[in-house]
Amino acid sequence: MRHWAAVEGDLSAVHHLTADQLAALSLRRFLVLIGSLPPESRFARAWRSTPRHVVDPNEIARLTS
Repeated sequence: MRHWAAVEGDLSAVHHLTADQLAALSLRRFLVLIGSLPPESRFARAWRSTPRHVVDPNEIARLTS
């Protein structure tokens, strides 16, 4: 993952997870925690600034609506 340092830092700061706890998360729980990060989190800012090449009309609609 390109922004892993931001993810790990945010999950530590916001959800108080240690590296061991983070490694033990299920995929579902990991995605829930990532999705609940505030807009000002390091990962959210990095994600917004990462260029994307999207050509699928359904994906474009999902991203822009």
